[in-house]
Amino acid sequence: MTLTSIVGVLAGVTAMGFVAGCGPMGRPGGDTGHQIARGAAGMVVTSSSHATNAGVEILEQGGNAVDAAVAAAFTLAVAEPSMSGIGGRTQILLRSSDGEFYGIDGTTQIPSGYPGSEGSISSGYAMVGVPGTVAALTKVLDEHGTLPLSAVLQPAIALAENGFPLDSGEAERIGGAARHLTRYEGSRRLFMAPGGTARPHGYHWRQPELARTLKAIAEGGRDAFYRGDVARRMADDITANGGFVTEHDLAAYEAVSVRVVRGSYRGFGLAGLSMPAAGATTIEILQILERFDLAGMSESEWAFHVVEALRLGYEDWFAAHGTLEEKVALVISKEWAATRAEEIGKKVGTSVPGDASAGNTAHLTVVDGNGGAVALTQSLGPAMGSRVATPELGFAYAATMGYLTQTEPGARASSFISPFFVLRDGQAAFVMGAAGARRIVTSIVESLSRAIDRGYSFADAVAAPRLHPDDDTLVVERRLPAYTWPDSLVAVFEDRGWPVRNEGSGPYFGRIHGVQIINGERFGVADPRWDGTARSSGGND
Repeated sequence: MTLTSIVGVLAGVTAMGFVAGCGPMGRPGGDTGHQIARGAAGMVVTSSSHATNAGVEILEQGGNAVDAAVAAAFTLAVAEPSMSGIGGRTQILLRSSDGEFYGIDGTTQIPSGYPGSEGSISSGYAMVGVPGTVAALTKVLDEHGTLPLSAVLQPAIALAENGFPLDSGEAERIGGAARHLTRYEGSRRLFMAPGGTARPHGYHWRQPELARTLKAIAEGGRDAFYRGDVARRMADDITANGGFVTEHDLAAYEAVSVRVVRGSYRGFGLAGLSMPAAGATTIEILQILERFDLAGMSESEWAFHVVEALRLGYEDWFAAHGTLEEKVALVISKEWAATRAEEIGKKVGTSVPGDASAGNTAHLTVVDGNGGAVALTQSLGPAMGSRVATPELGFAYAATMGYLTQTEPGARASSFISPFFVLRDGQAAFVMGAAGARRIVTSIVESLSRAIDRGYSFADAVAAPRLHPDDDTLVVERRLPAYTWPDSLVAVFEDRGWPVRNEGSGPYFGRIHGVQIINGERFGVADPRWDGTARSSGGND
């Protein structure tokens, strides 16, 4: 079947109507009351109410977007330790109040003594790389914040000391990793109940060990983590148990500035982080889609073109296109987008490895009242990362070796993390990012195209059902009647030769936490696939 005939068939499919009145005028499934916020002051959107409240607290103390984002990020390490933590990696894209962009990379780093491939491993000290989160958060605060580290760490320290009722999602994720966690003394002591059982939903969980580590960072800054007693304890525990991170590796680690890549889409400016993040790929896919009149298409035509553009972008991510600098320059160029657009509909599948990761990551977005904005993503890899922890310190280490890629000592592996900005007339229009492995890029592209091309409200664009090309299979969101693609559209893709897999787990498709700005008013949206929250520092309208 030719592309022309496929588009003709797609045009004949009824526009999805996955819920009556859905689209620009309605929110599928309704709002829970805490996931959409509107206000004229600052806005904080995160995957945890504790982190959102921490960010708002800092804004209301007079802090800027960076201060609030750092407070929220450290608090996420307490509230959702299965998703992110101070033993993990962080990437940050920020826009200052004077309109300048800055990027910071705090990716975990391969230790200097790493001997090479460990094969396929799913847990253990051999997976642990040098943590980057503390370096990234302290660097961005030092360079762009206004409040002292001791002040922005107070919400996280208080939450760890006083405790909180464990929510159902976090209890389930920690419990799901229990067979790994119970194998290691530190993880068993810190994250399991006495007797090695999982803590239940509602359990009032205190983390005194993590509180002590956070206090040390509040008092001594980044050096309290990467040098001295905390670093010694990390290195001794890791190397004694078959890992490779040494005190030298920790002392030598630096969060680094990373290039901010730019593009455009239908008159909007685009900004993302260059590798090891996936901002260039996100820009490439949108610029491929720019070649088509998506606004004039049926919903099903739109779906076909989006899937095809995603396929092409993922192929280029894995392809060799010269040096890193040459590859980035190529994929963000309009000329390359035009060339790739000609490939739409010419084959099935992505010709890249499958996308099996559950995507256990956390993203937060903060916009302050003075034009400053931060998109920040941090991760441990799979749920609970490497599943190991130094018992006296209170946090799990990210999975790096054997999880991301097999790389050389000192290297930082790439990921699909993609903090992202869309600009209108030079001002921020959307500030966003997502959790969910490769589906981070999928969720950002589909949500932005629905908002910009299809006229959806930002809340509807985030909530609408998604599609994701995974190797030679099309994964289709079919989780609830209000968030489901119709059988007629699925049949069209099957007729085209795409094997289809229905996926009922909403979080698989990525969880966006973002802010839209219209005429100075902020609209915060937390993805309904998760229990995140949005809140304005001036009170929600």
